[in-house]
Amino acid sequence: MELTHFNKKNKKIEMVDISNKNKTKRIAEAKGLVKINKKLFQILKKDQKIFDKLSTTAKIAGVLAAKNTSNLIPLTHNIPIDYISLSFELKNDQLIEIKSLVKSNYTTGLEIEALNAVSTAALTLFDMLKSYKQKILIHSIEITKKRGGKNNIG
Repeated sequence: MELTHFNKKNKKIEMVDISNKNKTKRIAEAKGLVKINKKLFQILKKDQKIFDKLSTTAKIAGVLAAKNTSNLIPLTHNIPIDYISLSFELKNDQLIEIKSLVKSNYTTGLEIEALNAVSTAALTLFDMLKSYKQKILIHSIEITKKRGGKNNIG
């Protein structure tokens, strides 16, 4: 088995060489869940202003995270991102669903940027809600769609 971030003999770790690849339109979508206490969920559901402020702060954090992915994940490429969107939805009496969409016209995929946006947005929500002193669980962070390269998903 060969992993892309190792040289041919799987001995040396390297950044993947994308210098000969063509630029194509690429997108990646990710989602994740933040599970909160039902009482806290009801508070957020009843007070849209609070939920909007939480979501806006987490959105800004997610956008910044996606744009700075190459500064955090050592072997990722510095991708010129053309578009980032994050959405937040209250679901099932105890979940906040976070979705990201990232677009670029580049030579490599955007999966890590989309995942980083969701992860950082979830951590931001955790940070802002932790004072409620209830258990908060971040889970099910995954790529739901990827287009523009060899291996499309969703």
